[in-house]
Amino acid sequence: MPFSLSGNFKSCERSKLRNFEKHLGIILSENQTQLQQHLMIRRALQNLSGSVSVLSSLSRQELLSFIFILTQFGDITRTETPPEYLLLESIPYVIEWSKGHYMIPLEILEHLAHERIFKDQGYLFALIPALPIKEKKSWIRWIGVDFEKGGDRDLNFEIYFQCRVLQKPFLGKSLVQESEIRLEQIWPRGKNEYIDWFYKGLSTFYYAMEEMSRKEKDPFLLHVIELIKSGKFILKRLPDSYGKESTYSLVGTVEGNTPQLREITFQWEVERLRKDSLF
Repeated sequence: MPFSLSGNFKSCERSKLRNFEKHLGIILSENQTQLQQHLMIRRALQNLSGSVSVLSSLSRQELLSFIFILTQFGDITRTETPPEYLLLESIPYVIEWSKGHYMIPLEILEHLAHERIFKDQGYLFALIPALPIKEKKSWIRWIGVDFEKGGDRDLNFEIYFQCRVLQKPFLGKSLVQESEIRLEQIWPRGKNEYIDWFYKGLSTFYYAMEEMSRKEKDPFLLHVIELIKSGKFILKRLPDSYGKESTYSLVGTVEGNTPQLREITFQWEVERLRKDSLF
């Protein structure tokens, strides 16, 4: 899992930050507070012409390398990555924070999440922030994490982190081949009390899924529920039609369709919920 540069830039090799700083037109200093660094990075990103123009300036192999690291939840290690996806040194959004360890900082992922192209293509990091806060809180409780720290931004990244862990055993595979499925195709209205609570606005979707995970007996539906829990599919509200009830679909995510290759677990990832963690 990548981390925020603000407050943690000393954890990165200084020489590796120069391309990032030069591209944004900033200089990070230990004399700055974490908030100052965060605001500086955020304002610099907002002043750029947009990520599409930045990415369009990359070579084909650089772009493929950038897309690959996105599919790997924003970070990779050199020893675990196919050589054809390691052309990273000139990509301003990627930092080699330690020798052989590359990441897209959380500030960059947060910025890219606002870009329509990543939402339309189904990247999990861009779709999680679009969920209502009640759904995200239900999701993280279902995952089993007692998450009380920070606000909506921290919750987005904690769900993102947990999904990487949950998705790894799937090896990028599932029994569901569709990229998007209408929710009522799987659970029609009036057929299941738990999902009907959601349809009627009496509960959140992820709470209904948690309850169904305990009660469901059908192996295929249990598989679908596990895909939802791990973020391989995510809830999407469809545009409302006048006079009709709200409708929803399940969208397959790019990360969920990609095998997760990293085996290394960093100590700071294990301790990330501590007060002094990199989060």
